[in-house]
Amino acid sequence: MDFNRARTFIEVVDSGGITLAANRLLRSQQAISLQLQQLEAELQLNLFHRQGPKITLTDDGDKLYKLFKPQLLAMESALLELKSGKRQARGLIRIGLWMEQAVNYLPEMIRIFKQEFPQVEFSLTIAEDAEIERLLETNQLDLGLQLYCQDHKLFKAEAVYRQAMIPVISRSYLKNAPAANSVADTLNMPLLDYAPQYSAYQQWVKKNARQLLPKAQKKAPAITTSNNLVLKQLVLQGLGFSFLHREAIEAELNTGELRPLLNNQSAQNIYVELDLVHKRKHSLGFVQQQFVKLLLEQKSSWMQH
Repeated sequence: MDFNRARTFIEVVDSGGITLAANRLLRSQQAISLQLQQLEAELQLNLFHRQGPKITLTDDGDKLYKLFKPQLLAMESALLELKSGKRQARGLIRIGLWMEQAVNYLPEMIRIFKQEFPQVEFSLTIAEDAEIERLLETNQLDLGLQLYCQDHKLFKAEAVYRQAMIPVISRSYLKNAPAANSVADTLNMPLLDYAPQYSAYQQWVKKNARQLLPKAQKKAPAITTSNNLVLKQLVLQGLGFSFLHREAIEAELNTGELRPLLNNQSAQNIYVELDLVHKRKHSLGFVQQQFVKLLLEQKSSWMQH
């Protein structure tokens, strides 16, 4: 039986009529009348005597009301208890992730989650993909946020985050060196990049000037780091160009401290995508399941195209 129709039936009886019930339920009188008709058709019973605007219960309607009312109250009480239980739910969610997501993405997700589950605790481990998977495999982590999931047989992975990586140079660098007008110009500029297997520069060259990729692969970065915050500070010091997450550098782009790498801004951006990863054959606890649900519900806000 449709729960909403049963709820409407009880409200009409308690209110003494359709008009008051409609006001209480914030619905139109026509919608209330239609639900009552659908309930009668579903049950194949006449529940009301209708005399103009006034309606009274038939014997069947009276029996149904006496049956429904205590059951409905019990259901609503159980729902309220479950909802209040969320605020009492406790547990620890252990997450492995890269530094930049610990700064830009995850804090917002945790803030939203703790509005509903304030007692839940979080433990964050900053690591790269291989270490995250090792900790997941040995059950030292519940969830991982990874660039590349290596073992799809052992782990389930689903993208929840996709953001543009912007090639930038600092204002202080441009005081002493010329700007780049083409991808080819960047081959002779100092590069600040991630580790070779995560090289943003090689991805960018491949996307914008594939013929230059062999030369780009031979180009040694002046500095490498897996820490996005460190990379940003290195660029601001004028030590070279790099690729940074857009949301992490909005303020510096607005003030002009950081500028697009190419003068003509004609190159296409590359994107970083993160997968939410957890073991396939390992059951997550209630609070971990709820956090996974939140990340999947929120993914559309974080998946740039």
